[in-house]
Order: sequence, then C-alpha cells, then structure tokens
Amino acid sequence: MLLSRPPKNEKLKRIVARFWSVDDPDAAGNETLLPSGKAQIIFGLSDIPFEIHGSQADPTVARAFQIFQGPASRPRHVDRRTQIALCGVAFTAGGAGTIHSRIDETSDRVIDLADLWGEEASDLRERLCNLQDEHMRLDFLEAEISKRVSEPLDLAQIQKGIELLRNGHSIEETCDALGCTPFLFRKRFLRSVGFTPKHYLRIERFRLAVSQLEPQSSLADVAADSSFSDQAHMTREVSEFGRMTPGQVKSIDRPYAGHIPDD
Repeated sequence: MLLSRPPKNEKLKRIVARFWSVDDPDAAGNETLLPSGKAQIIFGLSDIPFEIHGSQADPTVARAFQIFQGPASRPRHVDRRTQIALCGVAFTAGGAGTIHSRIDETSDRVIDLADLWGEEASDLRERLCNLQDEHMRLDFLEAEISKRVSEPLDLAQIQKGIELLRNGHSIEETCDALGCTPFLFRKRFLRSVGFTPKHYLRIERFRLAVSQLEPQSSLADVAADSSFSDQAHMTREVSEFGRMTPGQVKSIDRPYAGHIPDD
C-alpha cells in the first residue's frame, strides 16, 4: 500500500513534492527504477538494507538503511524487498539543494544519508521505526525535514526558469525574463538540480510519456501529449533513458509508473 501526500508546511511547498510511505509485506524479487530528475531521501523500516553506490568511475557497493538518492539519468536495479516497509520524501526540482548544496555531486548516485547527516540519520530512522502509524511517520518526517531546510535565493529562479522552458521559451528568452545570463543560470541549475536544463527537461518529458504508456494507449497519442516531435522521437528517448521501447513499457504490468518488475 502506498500513502502519499504533499507537504502541509507552507515553507516546504517549493522544496518537497510529496512525503510518502510504502507498506507491502509480500514484496519480493527485483525491479528497475526508471530515471527521475528529482532527488529523494528514503528510510528503510525493515531489516532489508539498500545498496549504495558511487558513480560509474567508482562502482564500490555498500549497504545502508537510510539513503539520499540523487537525480538519475540511468535505470537503477533494486531489491523489491525494501518495500516491505519504507518511507521518504521526494523533492521538487532544485528542492534537494536545501539539504545538500551540491546536487550535481549526487547525480546517478545513491548515498548513505549518514554521510550527510552523521549519526542523526540512523537516529531518525529508529524513531520512524518506532512509530506504527503511517500518517504519524509522515508528519514526523515532515517536521524533521522542515528543521533542516532553508530555501536558497535561486530556487524560485530555477523553478520559474523550468516553467518558462516547458512553455517553449529559449534559454536566452528565459534568462532575459529572469534577469541573469545563460551561463549563470546553467551553473545554478546544474548545482541545484543535478543536470543541465536541457537534460533535466528531457528526463521530465520521458517520465511524462512513461506515466501514459498503458496497454490501451496509442503510441502516437502519447508522443503528442508528451510534447515529442513524433512517435519516432519518443521511441528514441524512451529507449535511451529506459533501455526499452515504448511498446515494451506499455506491455508491462507496473505497480507504479516508474517501476519495472524484473521477473
């Protein structure tokens, strides 16, 4: 069962997309998480740890019960048993920069949260484990996150820039409206979001298409609704980011849009 809600705290609404909790005692096997341009903090509440790993240049694998999951441009293979019990927070684009100032250092990585928060990370997980009610867990997690964030001055600029770019404005037009140079905007965006504006928007468009790829979907309609130039364009992008074709994605029974069972 998935419980998900937006933040109640007004100051978190630019920063956090949602708080969520999963309780699935029958979870088993493996699955692939499709790329997402947004970072998350996740606490495992069972005795099944997460795998944490660095970049492709540093393939070292370790294990932890609380993780910072950076924005991803590649699929990740994970153990579904962690979904027996877990909860977390999904950030808005740029929102995770209020927790960890250099999001570009976390792109395509899964990091032990203790590397960022020290012993407080495991202490927080233990307190979450001791709360039996999922709603209480989310309220507690929101209170703890609100203590640790401070909205950076450029977050509103980054999110306004995303809105303008989504609506078809060029990077030059966007920066004119924001009152900054393209160089400065890209630098701030990369630091706070983890990817360049163009790459982030490609991942966002890919996610939108995947969310609409159901057995009854028309591929041509999904391509148009997701703002691809044509169906072939969508096929190339889904194949690049998802490592499978749109037809394969739509034929798979998925528990959640971005989760692909491996067996």
